[in-house]
Amino acid sequence: MGINYFFFPPQTPKPKTADEVSKKETSEKEKANGTTTDQKAELKKPTTETTKLSPVKQEDVKTFSLKTDSFLVRFSSLGGRITEYYIKDHKEPDGSEFAVAKDPKFEIEFDGKKEKAVELTRGQGFDFNIIEDKDTIPYSAYNLVNFSSNYNPETKTIIFEAPSLDGKFTIQKKFQFFPSENYFKFHLTLKNKTNETINISSSKSDVYFRSFSSLGPVLKKKEDFNDRDNAHYFRYYYLDGSFKDHVDGTTTQGFFDNFFGSNDGKDTRYEIKKGSNDRVDFVGTGSRYFIGVIDPLNDKPAGVLLDNRKGNETGVLLVYDNWKLGSGEEVNLDYAAYVGVRELDGTAFRDSSLDPKLNKDSTFVGLSDSLDKSFNQGITTPLRNGIVWILKKIYLVIPNYGWAIVIFAILFKLAFYPLNKKQAESMKKMQELSPQIKLINEKYADDPKLKQEKTIELYKKNGTNPMAGCLPMLIQIPIFIALYTAFSDTVDLWNSPFLWIKDLSEPDTVYTTPKLAFIGALAINILPLIMVATQVVQSRMTTVSTDPNQKMMMYMMPVIMLYFFWSMPAGVTMYWTMQNILSIAQQVYTNKFGKSEDKKPKNNGPEPANNASAVARPGFRNQNKKKK
Repeated sequence: MGINYFFFPPQTPKPKTADEVSKKETSEKEKANGTTTDQKAELKKPTTETTKLSPVKQEDVKTFSLKTDSFLVRFSSLGGRITEYYIKDHKEPDGSEFAVAKDPKFEIEFDGKKEKAVELTRGQGFDFNIIEDKDTIPYSAYNLVNFSSNYNPETKTIIFEAPSLDGKFTIQKKFQFFPSENYFKFHLTLKNKTNETINISSSKSDVYFRSFSSLGPVLKKKEDFNDRDNAHYFRYYYLDGSFKDHVDGTTTQGFFDNFFGSNDGKDTRYEIKKGSNDRVDFVGTGSRYFIGVIDPLNDKPAGVLLDNRKGNETGVLLVYDNWKLGSGEEVNLDYAAYVGVRELDGTAFRDSSLDPKLNKDSTFVGLSDSLDKSFNQGITTPLRNGIVWILKKIYLVIPNYGWAIVIFAILFKLAFYPLNKKQAESMKKMQELSPQIKLINEKYADDPKLKQEKTIELYKKNGTNPMAGCLPMLIQIPIFIALYTAFSDTVDLWNSPFLWIKDLSEPDTVYTTPKLAFIGALAINILPLIMVATQVVQSRMTTVSTDPNQKMMMYMMPVIMLYFFWSMPAGVTMYWTMQNILSIAQQVYTNKFGKSEDKKPKNNGPEPANNASAVARPGFRNQNKKKK
């Protein structure tokens, strides 16, 4: 409010001109008819009338089905595009089963056979088409063109070909799949058919290429999405040596863009970013468990186009500028495309002869070395990958990810046993000193500075450091962040049940109330309540302060934790609960069997340190002298 008041004060309204009055009247008429000028601009979808194309008869459209070890793909000659893309249950190179479609609702019929597969195209397909007018985004006029087609099932190659809208050049698109790979190859050829130099984009210098739209699966209605659900769907690009990502359906304009820049008269619906030194390395889209990425292998695009309209599902478009072809000239563009899980082992080549790092003659030569950035899993990704690897190894022995998390929590506790032991011993010492601390607090209640000095003196004489208990927690913070991403975004936990939990990747909701006033429907989750109960027990065992404010925090923290964990995946909450239970068990063991080291105070007479009067008396005399 302050920024708006001081930096963006309201402007004095200017008298309206005759043109503005006329526009307002037109706008009101359009509003009465159910349309507005803005809506027309937003919905400028190519039609057979605007493109002067003849309508395509349904019987003239050809469809093709393609199957690899991991994927099911459907194509259509209308648009020469992928209409459906599924990832299916399959075997990994190490022989383990990858079960992605655990829920019966994911069973589909493909080429007359029942398959367990999850669609990643949201029912919208993947275009792989050029767009000459950005105002038609996300729709390409070529989606209305019926391409001639040729399919070779042996090489898993399909070729589409069609003339351009103006008939001046031809477009050839070739998709090539490989039986065991998560990659496929896309080749685009544009050839000038005229005797003159032409611009691929007839009206402007830039032409846009759209590959992947927003990625699926979308498992619930958009109106039921919360902030965490929205954050699971994103688009990204690697330009000028820098990786950027944005949540789908939102603008890429940030606060500082609006604060320092002016958008007066500027079309903010779209944003074009071009590289100054390096060009585009790759672009793509992602969802909670999967990514789709396209990597230009030869002719790098100049930039990217981002759709800033609310609710956009456009993905990131490649921008080619000054694209001109001489008479009979053609341009050949090679792309590598990866569709699969957001895991490092997913991007590994199964066939070593296709790996450009091992074979310089591979068809994928030029593949980016930075594709791992597209996983978008944060700076703790190496730790996260290690955790996922351990979980999978445990799963091979005990095929249930719920028990795998329990075992992992125990192993993690054992790995940090020396630090946790030190923490538990520190807590025990603090509890032993609690009566003396209480006396100091009472005696020096009116002198906080002296009270703090005497408390620190007591700690030193007894060899106790209250901060020692915090050290193990600080060291484990990066690991916990990695654990959160591992348990939240690992596809293996998706639809994995455990005890009463139906899905470890979602909250363990056992009941949803009817819609209530002001708060709506409320999900009842059991695990967060158990977690908070264990947190309270642990706090009572380890908190020895007599400070009322700290006591209040002891009871407030579990409430705050309950808020944070209420909608977290059950796998994350279960891990945290197990850590609490194990910490309680270790503290009980330490309190019962741990050695107690009572130390005598140094330079303080013959009285033992655990005598509160001996500790407090010197300070009391000094305090009296100061008062005198």
